[in-house]
Amino acid sequence: MSAMGYPRHKVLLVAVLMEGGALAAALLLAEYFDIDFFPLSLNPVQDVLIGTAGAVVPFILFLLTISEKARKLPLLGSLRETVLVQVREFFLHTKLVDLVLISLIAGFAEEMLFRGVLQARYGIIAASAVFGLLHCVSPAYFIVATLMGLYIGGAFILSGNLLVPIQMHFIYDLAALVYLKFYVREEAYDDCV
Repeated sequence: MSAMGYPRHKVLLVAVLMEGGALAAALLLAEYFDIDFFPLSLNPVQDVLIGTAGAVVPFILFLLTISEKARKLPLLGSLRETVLVQVREFFLHTKLVDLVLISLIAGFAEEMLFRGVLQARYGIIAASAVFGLLHCVSPAYFIVATLMGLYIGGAFILSGNLLVPIQMHFIYDLAALVYLKFYVREEAYDDCV
């Protein structure tokens, strides 16, 4: 059995609307709460390297989560199925350039909102819980997204700037989407449906 997928233009439209909404919310809330985002970094090269390196651990955990061994584990099995069926199918007809654009916009807009505004204003726990809720496609996905929010939020605290979490989010999303799109075998999908 093969996935149907969503038309490329609809995926791009949904991504631009959702991430554009997140960026608009971040900018409006930052203005309201008098939060200054800029400069994003005082050492951009160093922060891009740190953010890229920081994406390695969650990407390895992502690979373990979608592995065959995770199928029989209660929480990971349902997460594996969600990722291999729902998430993969959503991006099935995208091109590499789309994945780069979507990941870049998501990393920038979401980190401006979740770390730049919500975490700065309400703390890491609240920002991570909202991050998890807004990524909730299943209970297991909510848990993992909340943990990812804590991880990225910790990077924001340690680095003291937004470029590290933006880069980390961008690289993780891009690596995960590229892997799902170009490297997941059809049999892995078929054993979930």
